Amino acid sequence: MNWFRLNRTLHRDIGYFCISFTLVFAVSGLALNHVRDINPNYIVERAEAEVSLTLQASDAEINAYLLNAFNLDTSVKASYWESPSRYKLFLEQGHTITLNLNMQRAVYEAITPRPIIPALNRLHLNEVRQKWVVFSDVYAVLLIYLAVSALFMVKGKYSALSWRRGWLVLLGTAIPLAYMWL
Repeated sequence: MNWFRLNRTLHRDIGYFCISFTLVFAVSGLALNHVRDINPNYIVERAEAEVSLTLQASDAEINAYLLNAFNLDTSVKASYWESPSRYKLFLEQGHTITLNLNMQRAVYEAITPRPIIPALNRLHLNEVRQKWVVFSDVYAVLLIYLAVSALFMVKGKYSALSWRRGWLVLLGTAIPLAYMWL
């Protein structure tokens, strides 16, 4: 078998094998890169409402009032006074309502786990430890092979090593080097 044909066949098949690994690292990498803009693990919904309550109201009356203010049909798990003017209400599924009597405002927060991204992030950050290290290392070696074998996929003037395509390889090398030095 011709070396170029073998290289192309291996490059193609290893590339297919690496598709899912690449998607895991790419999606989780995007989520982790933008952690300031979006919480990759939870969807946080927040709503505010003006209230008109006094300290004379009982906890049960406050609970009912707050649930009604946000049109919620859920049960209360717990509640407590953080301070003389701040009341915290814990609802099912980890949702909360915080009441500030001084400002006459209540804030509802619904925190819902995201379905897929946290699992991808655990793999990306290697929170599953030793078992994933083997897969991650194999994937890294395969990516190295894909990068190097791509240089030899085509012969002649269309080769990645020719001047015509070589500038792209140099540009791809220069960008990370510039970030490392600057």
